[in-house]
Amino acid sequence: MGLRLPSRRTRDLAFAATVAAATVSGALGHRKAAGLTKPLPMLLLAAETAAGARGRGGADNAGLAGALAFSMAGDVAMFLEEFETEPAARDRWLQRGASLFAGAQLCYIATMWRAGARPSARQLLPRVGLLAESAAVLARHRPALLPVLGTYGNTLATMSAMASAMPDPQPRLRIGGLAFLLSDLAIINRRHLVTDRRLRIAGEAWVLASYFTAQYLLIGGLAERSRHS
Repeated sequence: MGLRLPSRRTRDLAFAATVAAATVSGALGHRKAAGLTKPLPMLLLAAETAAGARGRGGADNAGLAGALAFSMAGDVAMFLEEFETEPAARDRWLQRGASLFAGAQLCYIATMWRAGARPSARQLLPRVGLLAESAAVLARHRPALLPVLGTYGNTLATMSAMASAMPDPQPRLRIGGLAFLLSDLAIINRRHLVTDRRLRIAGEAWVLASYFTAQYLLIGGLAERSRHS
């Protein structure tokens, strides 16, 4: 028997509350508050995923666990990058974060592939093209990061395309894949193209809120699908 969880409504409200706290703290640049609140949404997702593990196969559990673990480690790296003041150290943390999130995307890709997702060029190429804009910004401002971040961008575009190519209707996965892509697209643009403080705060709020929403939709959608497959 799995762990007994609160009601769906209670779990959703708890997740929304932790996302709001992490988003506000991160957007306003409160390091201590952000450090305390940023892990909470993903910890809730991890607890819920673990509670339903017995209703899923081993490969699906491994894929979800990998996506969660790599994402949570990536969150730590991105937190350290956000509050780092030395440019070279920021670059190192950003590359580590991108590498860890590439691991998360590969876990999502493997899980979706097992479920039968086969993206077409029509689904993949627009996503690659969209991320080419952030690659151009990087090439202009931080070209040394392009090999690592460009590789990550390709894994993200592939995951997003696969989320739209599931063999049965999966609106949560499709929206989650797009939200993840748009969240990461905003990171580079916010840091290199936006100078107004209020717009930067709004941009960071979007990055965090859309990221956590994407994770909620992807993890929840894949977990539910694998329970019923």
